[in-house]
Amino acid sequence: MELDKLKEIWNDAGSENKSLPGDAVIMDMIGKSSKSPVARMIRNVLVELILIIILFGGVAVFYFIAFKGMFNSVAWLYIITGAIFVFYYYRKWKLLHEMQCVACRVKSNLQLQVRKLESYTRFYLLAGTALVPLLFILLGVLFYYKFPAGAFSFIFPPLYKSADGVILALVIWAVSLTIITALVYAGNRWYVNKLYGKHIGKLKQLLTQMEDE
Repeated sequence: MELDKLKEIWNDAGSENKSLPGDAVIMDMIGKSSKSPVARMIRNVLVELILIIILFGGVAVFYFIAFKGMFNSVAWLYIITGAIFVFYYYRKWKLLHEMQCVACRVKSNLQLQVRKLESYTRFYLLAGTALVPLLFILLGVLFYYKFPAGAFSFIFPPLYKSADGVILALVIWAVSLTIITALVYAGNRWYVNKLYGKHIGKLKQLLTQMEDE
């Protein structure tokens, strides 16, 4: 049984004189296989990275060209946000590759790396959810900066002219953003679990069973 073989190697991995082949087998079983949790997460990170570059880059180019350059700040906002995502994906990709390191101390490092990967994934879920209402708010502020007279009076009422209209618009925005944020969180939670959470769960379950048996 694969788990029994892995557990046997694991129990011997703490020895200072342990030769590398034992660690190499562990890495092959946990990370090197193309169907392993680590390998799948690496592919997911690369796919997401490519999509972020294409989508955020495309939106930035659109705002640079459209509206006669009035919303260039929106383009820069997407560029900065995209750069933050790229940096995050690089850190996660680097961590996942470190988990495949044959020369590393498997027993002393793997649990720590899994916990770090969990914290990365948790941050990804929360940051990805918070990004939506923040973008809505920033775009709303920018809209009023460009068009202080407002537009679509029900959603963007003219400022300083109708206090009731402004209050109503704020209530509508608050309720809408609350609903949208809740839906985005539910969708992100499913998405993050599908791409990373279930694979991290498999690694944790494997490590727990190896230590318990």
